[in-house]
Amino acid sequence: MFRPRTLLTPALAVLTAASCATIPATRPADPPALLARAIRQAGGADALAAARALAWSGDAVVHAGGRTVRIAGDWMVQPPDTAVVATYDVTRGPASTRALVVAAPRGWIVSGTQFQPMPPALLASERDEFYLYDVMRLVPLRAPGVTLTAIAPDSLGQAGFRAEQPGRPAVEVYVDARGRLAHLRTLVQDAGGGAPTRQDVWLSGTTQAGGVRWFREMRLTTNGAPFFDLTIRSLRVLPRADDPRLAGPP
Repeated sequence: MFRPRTLLTPALAVLTAASCATIPATRPADPPALLARAIRQAGGADALAAARALAWSGDAVVHAGGRTVRIAGDWMVQPPDTAVVATYDVTRGPASTRALVVAAPRGWIVSGTQFQPMPPALLASERDEFYLYDVMRLVPLRAPGVTLTAIAPDSLGQAGFRAEQPGRPAVEVYVDARGRLAHLRTLVQDAGGGAPTRQDVWLSGTTQAGGVRWFREMRLTTNGAPFFDLTIRSLRVLPRADDPRLAGPP
């Protein structure tokens, strides 16, 4: 995800009980069964595995530094560690486009042909953010080394599990009554080098491409406060991310 507090040009309709059915909070559900159902609801394992990269155009609202900024642009993500996000402040127009480029272990902020290396804390934060898209693809959670643990339902009563693997932040994954992925919760590294922050990602709506049923709206909060709202206009699935900026400065 794009860290708009750094660029302010950056990785939703409000989710209500009426727009997302809940699962009764009885006992923790079986994690592999929840995951299997979520994979089916997202288009199936074959479609998700083929969608190694995803690209979309969208509009977003950023809440940071006491400001609310409306942005638009293009996201290309090959999770967990590759992404190009090019966005602009809609009040200034496309001429103000800047890009965030992650090609781990390197990353840059790009304006025109100028590449500025990302500070280490920002890069670590962005890698945590883009890892969440790997979780959203769901099929990587079946890989060896990933541990799934049953947890209590979230505040909407949605069943969930915790996904953990070495070298990545633990993520709590929740699905709605239909089995659709609806909510993620995790801790991400602070872009300024401070303490990790709690992040909730709420997903709703559907946009489809290549057999994949992806979210349309994403609402992101940091320590419970609004941070980033995204609405996808169009989606493409790709075998890999292909952008010359991933190679770094010329």
